[in-house]
Amino acid sequence: MNNIFHLLIALISGFSLGIFYFVSLWVTVRKLPTTQMPIRLFIGSYLGRISITLLGFYLVINGHWERALVGLLGFLLARILLVNRLQPKSKYLQFKIEE
Repeated sequence: MNNIFHLLIALISGFSLGIFYFVSLWVTVRKLPTTQMPIRLFIGSYLGRISITLLGFYLVINGHWERALVGLLGFLLARILLVNRLQPKSKYLQFKIEE
């Protein structure tokens, strides 16, 4: 029972870290065209995102590989959700496969 609780915490934490990482990436990419120093914004954002995400995973995993896998699953679920939610809805970017 205790192990299931830790795995659930790892899943929620991985999902939260994924939301943080990919929303921060999305905001950075949206601001790049309007900033005076895009390289500084890009590198600073990357270092901040990766540092917080790795620290979060380090704290959640706590030496258990099972928590690492479940946390990664939550991270990937956040990515899938945000890619579907934030992708452009332009008619020019939609592809149709005709048989």
